[in-house]
Amino acid sequence: MPSTRIGLRAVEPLIVDDSTQSLEMMSALMMGFGVSRSTKVQTAAEAKTALMRSTFDVILMDSELPGQDGFSLIRHVRGDRDGPNFSAPIILLSVDTARPKVERARDAGANFVIAKPVSATVLLERLLWIAQSRRLFVDADSYRGPDRRFQTLPLPDDVEERRESDLRLAATPERAMSQDEIDGLFL
Repeated sequence: MPSTRIGLRAVEPLIVDDSTQSLEMMSALMMGFGVSRSTKVQTAAEAKTALMRSTFDVILMDSELPGQDGFSLIRHVRGDRDGPNFSAPIILLSVDTARPKVERARDAGANFVIAKPVSATVLLERLLWIAQSRRLFVDADSYRGPDRRFQTLPLPDDVEERRESDLRLAATPERAMSQDEIDGLFL
């Protein structure tokens, strides 16, 4: 049976996290996946400088950064239409995975949100998903980021819209979401 191999050696990620320990752990994970070089920065200001100077294959950023949060930094990247990283895949890493935060990241233009502490398996799965998917990039006035639609089929006539679970979740917005629930907002 043929296997599909994804080479990550040439991937150049930008890793943004104010915690030195998290920064080193993410860099070590990427190295473990075969990535030979990562750019690591600790603030949004340093990230903006790096984003102007280089093109990155993927951006991994913490949601909470000194001076500017990750959500604003995502909007900055997506808002710079002439920037070299305008459509680069962005994975937001967050301890707070309550539904409103995850939706905020998605609506800012993140490709994925991964709950901290980061699982190597989850990170690799998301990187492979990005590498293998052919998601379109939307550049509209109200949204810039990966196309969130996977199918544009209407509901069958005999099927009602399933909103019960959304209504139950909306009643408890502070509840942390599981990684599967987070992925459901992106996949």
